[in-house]
Amino acid sequence: MRTSCRCILLILALGVSISLPAAEQSLQWNNLSAEEREVLGPFQDQWSTLSRQRQQRLRRGAARWKNLSAQQRQQFKGRYKRWKELTPEQRANIRERFQRFRALPESSQQRILGARKRFQNLPPAERQRLRERFRNMSPEERQRFQREFRRKQQQLRNQPGRRDKERRRGAAKEQNQ
Repeated sequence: MRTSCRCILLILALGVSISLPAAEQSLQWNNLSAEEREVLGPFQDQWSTLSRQRQQRLRRGAARWKNLSAQQRQQFKGRYKRWKELTPEQRANIRERFQRFRALPESSQQRILGARKRFQNLPPAERQRLRERFRNMSPEERQRFQREFRRKQQQLRNQPGRRDKERRRGAAKEQNQ
């Protein structure tokens, strides 16, 4: 009788632990490596309350952090500080814009990233001048500017021979890599 009670209790205990899917079971703070605990220190107090999915995302972030140079870490800290200084509405707006960007076709994303890179390569004074010019436009002027910009971009893409030039440039770039 005693043996059968033990078996039943053991089966029940195993059943309870098995009934929670592995993805939902929380990872214990002490099971993290010392390096992970150091990077994830700000989350220690709330670690046990985070979902397994959130814990895994944080661990992946800690692994990326480990591979950053000192300069990259400084840049990240500065961006993070600016992010924390934003209002919740500003952060929500940025998240929503990012989601819209991610929903775009790959070609549109590449076009936008290329334009951003070209803008970043301008001299600081020129970037500031363009920002001020855009900021001083009325909403109608901004829409007109954006429509005209898109029209010019489309014309450039449709120029005869342009695709051949782009293919040659792409082939040359691949050979140099």
